[in-house]
Amino acid sequence: MKDISFLTNTPIAHRGYHNSKYPENSIAAFKNAMKYGYTIELDVHLTKDYKIVVFHDKTLKRVCNIDKCIEELTYEELSKYNLFDTKYKIPLLKEVLDLVNGKAGLLIETKVIRFNGKLEEELSKLLDNYKGPFAVQSFNIFSICEITN
Repeated sequence: MKDISFLTNTPIAHRGYHNSKYPENSIAAFKNAMKYGYTIELDVHLTKDYKIVVFHDKTLKRVCNIDKCIEELTYEELSKYNLFDTKYKIPLLKEVLDLVNGKAGLLIETKVIRFNGKLEEELSKLLDNYKGPFAVQSFNIFSICEITN
Protein backbone atom coordinates (compact mmCIF):
# COMPACT_ATOMS: atom_id res chain seq x y z
CA MET A 1 0.00 0.00 0.00
CA LYS A 2 1.20 3.48 -0.79
CA ASP A 3 1.95 5.99 1.93
CA ILE A 4 -1.24 7.98 2.43
CA SER A 5 -0.17 9.85 5.57
CA PHE A 6 -0.67 13.11 3.64
CA LEU A 7 -4.41 12.58 4.22
CA THR A 8 -4.02 13.05 7.97
CA ASN A 9 -0.99 15.34 8.09
CA THR A 10 -2.30 18.15 5.88
CA PRO A 11 -5.61 20.05 5.72
CA ILE A 12 -7.70 19.02 2.71
CA ALA A 13 -9.14 21.67 0.39
CA HIS A 14 -12.48 20.23 -0.73
CA ARG A 15 -12.82 20.81 -4.50
CA GLY A 16 -9.72 22.98 -4.20
CA TYR A 17 -9.46 26.15 -2.15
CA HIS A 18 -12.43 27.82 -3.80
CA ASN A 19 -14.28 31.06 -3.15
CA SER A 20 -16.18 33.69 -5.16
CA LYS A 21 -13.03 34.44 -7.16
CA TYR A 22 -11.85 30.87 -7.76
CA PRO A 23 -14.67 28.39 -8.56
CA GLU A 24 -14.69 24.86 -7.17
CA ASN A 25 -12.75 22.20 -9.07
CA SER A 26 -11.01 24.85 -11.18
CA ILE A 27 -7.33 25.24 -11.97
CA ALA A 28 -7.41 28.51 -9.98
CA ALA A 29 -8.86 26.76 -6.90
CA PHE A 30 -6.15 24.10 -7.11
CA LYS A 31 -3.40 26.72 -7.44
CA ASN A 32 -4.88 28.49 -4.42
CA ALA A 33 -4.87 25.23 -2.40
CA MET A 34 -1.23 24.63 -3.31
CA LYS A 35 -0.34 28.19 -2.31
CA TYR A 36 -1.51 27.40 1.24
CA GLY A 37 0.01 23.91 1.33
CA TYR A 38 -3.25 21.96 1.32
CA THR A 39 -4.01 18.51 0.00
CA ILE A 40 -6.49 18.80 -2.88
CA GLU A 41 -9.73 16.84 -3.00
CA LEU A 42 -11.30 16.71 -6.46
CA ASP A 43 -14.00 14.82 -8.32
CA VAL A 44 -13.69 13.10 -11.68
CA HIS A 45 -16.12 12.05 -14.40
CA LEU A 46 -15.62 10.37 -17.75
CA THR A 47 -16.90 12.20 -20.82
CA LYS A 48 -18.60 10.64 -23.82
CA ASP A 49 -15.22 10.63 -25.63
CA TYR A 50 -13.42 8.98 -22.66
CA LYS A 51 -11.67 12.05 -21.27
CA ILE A 52 -11.44 12.41 -17.51
CA VAL A 53 -12.69 15.80 -16.38
CA VAL A 54 -12.65 17.38 -12.94
CA PHE A 55 -16.21 18.24 -11.95
CA HIS A 56 -18.38 17.38 -8.95
CA ASP A 57 -21.97 17.18 -10.19
CA LYS A 58 -23.60 14.75 -12.58
CA THR A 59 -24.99 17.64 -14.61
CA LEU A 60 -23.82 21.12 -15.51
CA LYS A 61 -26.97 22.74 -14.08
CA ARG A 62 -25.67 24.13 -10.75
CA VAL A 63 -22.21 25.20 -11.89
CA CYS A 64 -22.72 26.16 -15.55
CA ASN A 65 -26.50 26.76 -15.64
CA ILE A 66 -26.91 24.23 -18.48
CA ASP A 67 -29.14 21.19 -17.99
CA LYS A 68 -26.84 18.59 -19.57
CA CYS A 69 -25.16 15.49 -18.18
CA ILE A 70 -21.34 15.34 -18.11
CA GLU A 71 -21.19 11.75 -19.36
CA GLU A 72 -23.33 12.55 -22.42
CA LEU A 73 -20.98 15.26 -23.69
CA THR A 74 -17.56 15.24 -25.32
CA TYR A 75 -14.74 17.23 -23.81
CA GLU A 76 -14.91 19.63 -26.76
CA GLU A 77 -18.57 20.29 -25.95
CA LEU A 78 -17.79 20.77 -22.25
CA SER A 79 -14.99 23.20 -23.00
CA LYS A 80 -17.55 25.76 -24.22
CA TYR A 81 -18.91 26.29 -20.71
CA ASN A 82 -17.54 28.49 -17.92
CA LEU A 83 -17.69 27.68 -14.23
CA PHE A 84 -20.10 29.93 -12.29
CA ASP A 85 -19.97 32.80 -14.80
CA THR A 86 -16.18 33.12 -14.44
CA LYS A 87 -13.50 32.80 -17.09
CA TYR A 88 -12.54 29.34 -15.76
CA LYS A 89 -13.34 26.15 -17.65
CA ILE A 90 -13.82 22.51 -16.66
CA PRO A 91 -10.29 21.07 -16.49
CA LEU A 92 -9.05 17.71 -17.64
CA LEU A 93 -7.55 15.61 -14.86
CA LYS A 94 -4.36 15.44 -16.94
CA GLU A 95 -4.09 19.26 -16.69
CA VAL A 96 -4.46 19.08 -12.92
CA LEU A 97 -1.87 16.32 -12.59
CA ASP A 98 0.56 18.36 -14.69
CA LEU A 99 -0.11 21.45 -12.55
CA VAL A 100 0.20 19.75 -9.17
CA ASN A 101 3.10 17.53 -10.24
CA GLY A 102 3.64 16.11 -6.74
CA LYS A 103 3.63 19.50 -4.99
CA ALA A 104 0.44 18.60 -3.09
CA GLY A 105 -1.41 15.43 -2.19
CA LEU A 106 -4.47 14.54 -4.23
CA LEU A 107 -7.65 12.87 -2.99
CA ILE A 108 -9.50 11.85 -6.15
CA GLU A 109 -13.16 10.87 -5.96
CA THR A 110 -14.60 8.89 -8.86
CA LYS A 111 -18.11 9.96 -9.81
CA VAL A 112 -19.73 7.00 -11.50
CA ILE A 113 -23.23 7.30 -12.97
CA ARG A 114 -23.34 4.03 -14.89
CA PHE A 115 -20.50 1.69 -13.91
CA ASN A 116 -18.69 0.04 -16.81
CA GLY A 117 -15.08 0.18 -15.61
CA LYS A 118 -13.96 2.65 -18.27
CA LEU A 119 -13.42 5.61 -15.88
CA GLU A 120 -11.31 3.44 -13.62
CA GLU A 121 -9.32 2.08 -16.58
CA GLU A 122 -8.54 5.58 -17.88
CA LEU A 123 -7.81 6.86 -14.36
CA SER A 124 -5.38 4.01 -13.71
CA LYS A 125 -3.52 4.83 -16.94
CA LEU A 126 -3.07 8.45 -15.84
CA LEU A 127 -2.09 7.62 -12.28
CA ASP A 128 0.39 4.89 -13.28
CA ASN A 129 2.77 7.64 -14.41
CA TYR A 130 1.97 10.17 -11.69
CA LYS A 131 4.78 10.61 -9.16
CA GLY A 132 3.00 12.60 -6.45
CA PRO A 133 1.00 11.36 -3.45
CA PHE A 134 -2.61 10.44 -4.20
CA ALA A 135 -5.53 8.37 -2.97
CA VAL A 136 -8.74 7.39 -4.74
CA GLN A 137 -12.17 7.24 -3.14
CA SER A 138 -15.72 6.64 -4.34
CA PHE A 139 -19.24 6.06 -3.07
CA ASN A 140 -19.47 3.32 -5.73
CA ILE A 141 -18.06 0.04 -4.41
CA PHE A 142 -17.63 -1.31 -7.95
CA SER A 143 -15.42 1.66 -8.79
CA ILE A 144 -13.19 1.03 -5.77
CA CYS A 145 -12.98 -2.70 -6.55
CA GLU A 146 -11.97 -1.92 -10.13
CA ILE A 147 -9.26 0.53 -9.01
CA THR A 148 -7.77 -1.90 -6.49
CA ASN A 149 -7.62 -4.88 -8.87
